[in-house]
Amino acid sequence: MINSNYDILLSTIQKSDVAIKQEVDSFLNKLVDVRNENKTSRTNALTYENIKGISLEEIETLFVSEDDKNMAKNLRLATLFSSDENLSKALFNTVLGKPFNLGYSYLTDRYNDKNIFLNSNSSSLFDMLDSSITSKINNFQTNSTDVISQDKLDEILTKVNSFNFLSALSNNSKRGYDKYKDEKSDYSFLYNDYYLEYQELISKYQDLENFNKNLIKQF
Repeated sequence: MINSNYDILLSTIQKSDVAIKQEVDSFLNKLVDVRNENKTSRTNALTYENIKGISLEEIETLFVSEDDKNMAKNLRLATLFSSDENLSKALFNTVLGKPFNLGYSYLTDRYNDKNIFLNSNSSSLFDMLDSSITSKINNFQTNSTDVISQDKLDEILTKVNSFNFLSALSNNSKRGYDKYKDEKSDYSFLYNDYYLEYQELISKYQDLENFNKNLIKQF
């Protein structure tokens, strides 16, 4: 009796293994089909849905002018800014509204600020932001041909995927502006510019949040 039950159980397991393998193969085939479908459905449209996940090879193939290629690459980086979809879209929409070279500078500033936030605490954040502003005054230049290193992207993206750093940088930018507003120097201008850029990003983020909330209320 024991041997008989064992044989039945073994047969059942073997059948299950075959069924599982078939299901796995079917699932992988579907993944491949979706991947191929996505590749063939890409266009040169500068939309979040089209740019998110696009490869560099596809950008080189689909976009003709160098300006469009650079803008597409900048926008691709914007989609990697955060795991928060609305925050990435907000940055994407902001970069989209700028020429590719200005869009790259803006994007680089946001990544650098995110890195500053990572390496600071509540008492040192203003000092680190102050150091960043000072480097800009001392003729620090960013070019649209520069590349944000993968290591830096990985470090930033894996540690900060929330909205709180935007609020922190916005508040510290406002603090810097209030500190230097009565002085005739670049500090006041740059801090105010930073503050307005963060307010724009926060506003676009909140617009997307409100849009989604209104959609949910309809159901």
